[in-house]
Amino acid sequence: MIGTCKLCCKEKELRHSHILPEFMYQNLYDASPKRFYTLNVDLDNSDNSKRKIEQKGIREYLLYGDCEVQLSKYENYAAETIYAKNLGNKATIKKANETPDQQYFTYEYEGFSYSDFKLFLLSLLWRVIISKSFNTPEVDEKIVEQLRLAVHKQDPLDFDDFGCLLQVIKYNKGQIAGGFILDPFLTKNENNPILNILIDGFMYSFYLNSKQLPSDKKDFFLKKDGTMVILGRVLFTDKGLFERIKAAFDFFKTIKK
Repeated sequence: MIGTCKLCCKEKELRHSHILPEFMYQNLYDASPKRFYTLNVDLDNSDNSKRKIEQKGIREYLLYGDCEVQLSKYENYAAETIYAKNLGNKATIKKANETPDQQYFTYEYEGFSYSDFKLFLLSLLWRVIISKSFNTPEVDEKIVEQLRLAVHKQDPLDFDDFGCLLQVIKYNKGQIAGGFILDPFLTKNENNPILNILIDGFMYSFYLNSKQLPSDKKDFFLKKDGTMVILGRVLFTDKGLFERIKAAFDFFKTIKK
C-alpha cells in the first residue's frame, strides 16, 4: 500500500505496522486457535461497548520499511530489558522495597540505556496517540508533532520531557494483573494531564506536561544515568483503575457466553 509514512512524512510503500510491539502480546493470545480479544468498554453506557477478535497484534498501515526498522531497535531493547524476552535482562534491580501492608512496592533499576529505552517509551506514546485502532483521548497536535520529531530524529529529549511512570499492577503480592489491554485513558495529577495505558499488567503513565512538575514528582522517571524506579501496586488501591478493569471483565464475560 502506497501512502504517507506517519514518521518521516514521505510517500512510500507502507508496512502493516504494529501499534504495540508484538512481544507485548505474548501472554494475551488464546492457545488454540491463536487469537485475542480487543475490548472498547464505555464506563458510562455499556451499550456502547464493543469487542473484536484479533488473530495478530493490532496493526495499521503506518510506517515504511526503514522507519519500522528504526523503531524495532527500541522495541527489541525493551523486550530484553523489562520483559526478559530471551532471559536477556539488560537492566537490573539494585534495591526493592515494600510497604508494611504489602500494597505498594518499589523496584530501583540501574543499567538502562537512557537513549534506547526513552525512545522506546516516546515511540510507544506517539503510536498510541496517532493510532485509529485505540480509543485514545484527543491530545494537542503540538504534542503529537513534538513526539514525532523526537522519534524521527532519534532524540530522547530530557528525562522530564514526557516522563513515564511505569507501574506493575498486581491482584496481590505475587500475581500480576495481566492477560489484557485497556484502552488509553486520561487522568490528572496537579493539573498535569496523564495518558495511561495498561498492557498485560504494565501501566504506562505518560505525563504530557511533565516539565511543569515539582522536582520530587519526577523521581520515578527514567534518568540519564540509566536508573529508574518502577512502582508496583495492588489493583484494589486504585478505585478508578479497578472499576475500569471490572467493567472490562464484566463485558468480556457477557460476550464469551
